[in-house]
Amino acid sequence: MAELSRKELRSKINKKELYNFYLIYGEEKMYVKTDTKLLVEKLMGKNPPEFNFHKFEKDYELDDIAVATQVAPFMSEYNVVLISDLDVNDNKTFPKSDYDRLISILDNTPDTTIIIFTMPTLKQDMKKLGSVFTNFKKYIGKRGAVCAASQETNISLARQIIKWADTRGIKIEQADAYKLQEYAGFDLNTIKNELDKLCNYVGDKGIIETEDIEKLVTKRLEANIFALTDAIVSGNSDKAFNILETLFYQKAEPNEIINVISMSYLDYYRARVAFESGTPIAQTAKYFGYGRREFALKNAGGKTRKMSTEALRESVFEITETTAKLRSVSANGRIMVEKLVAALLILA
Repeated sequence: MAELSRKELRSKINKKELYNFYLIYGEEKMYVKTDTKLLVEKLMGKNPPEFNFHKFEKDYELDDIAVATQVAPFMSEYNVVLISDLDVNDNKTFPKSDYDRLISILDNTPDTTIIIFTMPTLKQDMKKLGSVFTNFKKYIGKRGAVCAASQETNISLARQIIKWADTRGIKIEQADAYKLQEYAGFDLNTIKNELDKLCNYVGDKGIIETEDIEKLVTKRLEANIFALTDAIVSGNSDKAFNILETLFYQKAEPNEIINVISMSYLDYYRARVAFESGTPIAQTAKYFGYGRREFALKNAGGKTRKMSTEALRESVFEITETTAKLRSVSANGRIMVEKLVAALLILA
C-alpha cells in the first residue's frame, strides 16, 4: 500500500514519480490544500487547460465523473480529474450503490487519466474514519498514493510559526509562539491569519511580544476556560470571575466550562501524584494516553505548587459533585458554575 508521508508525497511529485490515483486527506486542511495544489500544478501547470482538467467540487454526478475519466489527453501527457470532499461515509448522499459505481469507474480508468481525491474542507475524525472510507483508502492505496495530512505537534508548530514570522521580517520568541498556538488552536489556517494580523500590527517594531498576543489574538473558548483554571489555582478571584463573565458572554455552556475545568484539575492531580510517587511525567502521560497533550501534564505541576494534595483532591471532588448535579437536576447552570468557581478559589 502506497501510504506516503507528506515529505514523501511532495518528493515524488517534484520528481514526477506519479500514480493514477491519489487520496489526500487529514485534519490539517492547509496542508491538504497546498499538497493538492502542488500536484495539480506539477501535472497541469498554474493555468490548467480546460480540456484536460476536470474539477468536481460539489453537487457532482457520477455520470459526469465517468465521462471525465475517459477523456483522452489533448496536447498533454495526462487527463486530470480532481474530486473534492467526496464523503463516501455519508449513506444519505452517497449510498452503497453510488460507492459500487465509483469503484467500477475507477476500475475502468485509462492509464492516461490521473484522479485526485482531496478533502480540503471535509471534517474527519482521524480516529474514527469509518469502514467505507477505510476500504476506499485501501483501494486507492493498492493502485495509487494515499497521504494523510496530520496536525503538527506543539514543537513543530511553534517552529512553523517562527519560520512564517521570519519570512515577514518579524521575530517571535518560542514561548510566544506557544502562547499564540495555545490561544488560536492547532488549525494552521487560523494560526496563519492570527500571525498575519500580529505582523501587520507590530510593523517596524519587528518583534511580536506577549502583550501583542494578549491584545490581538482571538482566544478560543477552550483557551479562555484554561485561563480560568489558571486564575483559580493562582487564587486570583477578580481575574477568574472576569474570565467567567467573558465565557458566558461567548455563550459557553455550563457543561462545557465544567468539562474543561475537570480536565485541567485531573492534569494537576495526576502531575502531583506522579511527582509524589517518583513516576516520570513522560511515563504518566503515556499511561493516560495524553499523546500530543503531554505538555499539559508537564506544565500542570508548576501551577499548583502552593496547593496541598488534599486541596487538589477536594477540588476534584467538588467538580465531580457539581457535574453530577448538573446532569441530574434542572438547576440554573450558570449559578452552579459560579458556586463551583467560588469553592475552588477557597480551596486554592
